[in-house]
Amino acid sequence: MSTSEAPEPATEAVRELREIAHSWVDGRHADPELLIEAALRALTAGVYSPSLLHLAALSRLEHEQAPELFDQVMEELGFGFHPPEGYWEGRLALARWWATEIVGGWLDPFEGASLILFEVAEAYGRCEELAPLIDAMVGPWERGGQQWSPHEITADLTQAAQELVVRIPPPVRP
Repeated sequence: MSTSEAPEPATEAVRELREIAHSWVDGRHADPELLIEAALRALTAGVYSPSLLHLAALSRLEHEQAPELFDQVMEELGFGFHPPEGYWEGRLALARWWATEIVGGWLDPFEGASLILFEVAEAYGRCEELAPLIDAMVGPWERGGQQWSPHEITADLTQAAQELVVRIPPPVRP
């Protein structure tokens, strides 16, 4: 890859923060030191938000503030997630958020589809809202193991994520 093709440092820093957010929004919180280091890298790369600056400046004695600050960072940078109160509605909203991240290019299609399949669909089985993604994930194996190229799999999963974004309405903000 030539330097003209290399992503900008700010883009990579935001990508790192979003990657942390992909599991964070489902309750798998990162270590405060990882959050602080990611915040420092983002600031160094030219990303700014008030909470990002505060997060990067936390001392060891202030690590308990890191989760709340990271929530604020996600909000300030525009990729926060606000699930509805009901459990099933919240899970569908989470599936929609992950699908939106796939479509936007912020989440690897296979990783995102796996999150949706194992964290949302597995609990409820086949449902109308998630059917396109379930079909895209299990379809190739059910059809006798047809050989698919990585490009075809990525395209199929991204298309399924686009369908989820259309099928699942955005959560109503309080």
